[in-house]
Amino acid sequence: MLKFLDNKELKNFSIFIVWLINVSGFFGILSDQKEFFLSSTPYVLTMTLFLLIVNNSIDKKFLLRLFFIFLLGLTVEIVGVNFSIFFGEYKYGNNLGIKIFDVPIVIGFNWVLLIILTGNFAHKIFPKSIIFRVLTGSTMMILLDLLIEISAPNLDYWEFANHPVPFSNYLWWFIFSFLFHFIYQSNIKKEYIVSINILIIHFLFFGLLALFL
Repeated sequence: MLKFLDNKELKNFSIFIVWLINVSGFFGILSDQKEFFLSSTPYVLTMTLFLLIVNNSIDKKFLLRLFFIFLLGLTVEIVGVNFSIFFGEYKYGNNLGIKIFDVPIVIGFNWVLLIILTGNFAHKIFPKSIIFRVLTGSTMMILLDLLIEISAPNLDYWEFANHPVPFSNYLWWFIFSFLFHFIYQSNIKKEYIVSINILIIHFLFFGLLALFL
């Protein structure tokens, strides 16, 4: 994939693209073109995940783990939305694209994206302890979710029936993150530079939206 670039060029290209798109998206959401930029969310998430994956060491086991996380993440969300268990009573809006059983397909991609980002970050800090990696990655997922939940209704991503967001959402988010990180962390080879850049972008993007939107 992208074989016309060497590894360093691919990393630099990927970092440039994700910063460019997210900075543009942030200011676009705050402009009178808000709806256009929000409707582009599924494409941005998919492209970001693609760039993240091609910068990692890819083999069949790696891709199989990601596919398993995608299926599990999507299944958990479908059960949650349709039966109001795990996360509480909530529904998805229209800005995350095509849905299956009332859940946007891109939500499965988002689970994979966030697990890779927080998993690679955790692996950088605790390269020799899978338990600490899993706990750190799951905790990072909670911190990020706390920020996203502030802006999600205004972005028409999703909204809970009751406010504030129920504690069960964060509890089960942590539990499933813990499970998915265990699946992912068994893959030893990790990429850090692109992952940490995208992770920083996520915290800045949703943190600033929480302040200005």
